[in-house]
Amino acid sequence: MSLKFDEATGCLTAALRQSLDLLDESAKKNTWEIRLRIGSPIMLFGSGGLLFVSGSGRLGKLPPGGGRLISRHDMEAVFSKLCDYSIHSHEDDIKNGFVSVEGGHRAGICGAAVINNGLIKGIRSISSINLRVARENPAAASEICGELFPNGLRSVIIAGAPSTGKTTILRDLARRLSSGFTGRAYKVALIDERGELAASRYGRSSFDVGFSDVFTGYPKGEAIISALRSMSPEMIICDEVSHTMEIDAIRQGFNSGVCFAVSVHASDIKDMLKRPAAKELLFSGAFENTVMLSPLGGPCRTEKIYRTDELLNEIRGGGNDFFDVCDVGAENDADSGGKSKTA
Repeated sequence: MSLKFDEATGCLTAALRQSLDLLDESAKKNTWEIRLRIGSPIMLFGSGGLLFVSGSGRLGKLPPGGGRLISRHDMEAVFSKLCDYSIHSHEDDIKNGFVSVEGGHRAGICGAAVINNGLIKGIRSISSINLRVARENPAAASEICGELFPNGLRSVIIAGAPSTGKTTILRDLARRLSSGFTGRAYKVALIDERGELAASRYGRSSFDVGFSDVFTGYPKGEAIISALRSMSPEMIICDEVSHTMEIDAIRQGFNSGVCFAVSVHASDIKDMLKRPAAKELLFSGAFENTVMLSPLGGPCRTEKIYRTDELLNEIRGGGNDFFDVCDVGAENDADSGGKSKTA
């Protein structure tokens, strides 16, 4: 993991990397985000919460006194480097608030919006950058595979808050299902709109996604339709489903006999049930289960696995006992030595 941290910091200027290079290996491995803000010291977010970095590489919960602050020149230099010194070629990403970086890292961008006819056309005067360090965990989906895929494919929603490991789990799920970890190999299409799942460069994936067919840079809805037409997949995996066109494409795939694994943002299961896109996915009839990830204990920890019929019952106002389902989270770790229980 520290290698991914060092790879991510390669996007920064030498001056900003200086203090980060002094961090110990444990700090690097447990960092999920590198946060830059004009007029502030470098901040890290990870298993220890939000921490400030001093010029000597020390971490603290309070801003260091007299440390180096990020200047406007620093921010402009980092932004230019993130865009490979060609901001124009990254315009579509920038107007959506992020830049995908080689290695699967992702830089969120904050600044002043450029508006034209009521639409965001770009961002100028960049004031903050949040560099999310890509993680590769070869065991991320092992528990989910054991629970949900022992006897074949099914469709599943992976739900969780930011930094709970949704992308990491989908990536490992693609690797496992396409490589025969569940007893046989399946034809998997991996939809990588923002270059985070496979991080392909010149046709080769930077991450291990097994024998998946990777669609890079396509809008998700169009990629799903293209995959159905061209690659005859048995499973399609895609990150952050949120638009009606994407859900319509999923319905089309489901009607063609294809299974899906997708992720959605939600802080908890009740939050998920309030989100229109998540409810559309549940009502589509395509998905049998929802995996809710825990915000506690680090990324890729399953809190509970829910059955879709019980979630739909809750949406329709059918009662509160739908929470009594398959619990494979922290409670199980205490009760059964880490072995999951099935309701």
